[in-house]
Amino acid sequence: MSYTIDIGQLKDLQDIEVFVAASVYPAFDHPDLTDDQRAENERIVQISRAACESAIKAERRCIFVARGAQSQLAGFVIVDEADPQLPEIDWLIVGAQYHGTGVAQALMAQALQHIGPERQVKLSVIHYNGRAIRFYEKCGFRDAGWATGNYKISRRLMLRAGVAVNDPPPSGQLRQPDISNPSAS
Repeated sequence: MSYTIDIGQLKDLQDIEVFVAASVYPAFDHPDLTDDQRAENERIVQISRAACESAIKAERRCIFVARGAQSQLAGFVIVDEADPQLPEIDWLIVGAQYHGTGVAQALMAQALQHIGPERQVKLSVIHYNGRAIRFYEKCGFRDAGWATGNYKISRRLMLRAGVAVNDPPPSGQLRQPDISNPSAS
């Protein structure tokens, strides 16, 4: 499955709420959630447009989008550098039909390239989202051992250490995607 990655634009946000809802509910839903926790998941969908627009317009935020066949949105990642000492991967959403195709890895690699390899990076992940946690661990993130934010559903703080520019990457760390041949990733 081929795809391309570009800097996000307002035109990429058509039906973003529908895309986010279809992408997050399978991963974010859990049979033991309370009504308040389900409402929090629904709020993620409701704020998705504002979060994406902010990433396009704000000075210290950016969004990268992956597009599949017929320029269909395959996923997006938002980078927040409001704290230049500890930038954040704020959102990483991939459409279910693109799971396992390399889209998430390519988006993460693009975000990390944008941030720079020498900088430490943080993200938060819903504590029971095992698939995402395993993916982030493969990307070099480690559980910091505490919850983050003020959420109804606990988020785990994960950190990725920066590496000196001249150091070789640790074994198993992400490689840069070959964006000239997206289907090779």
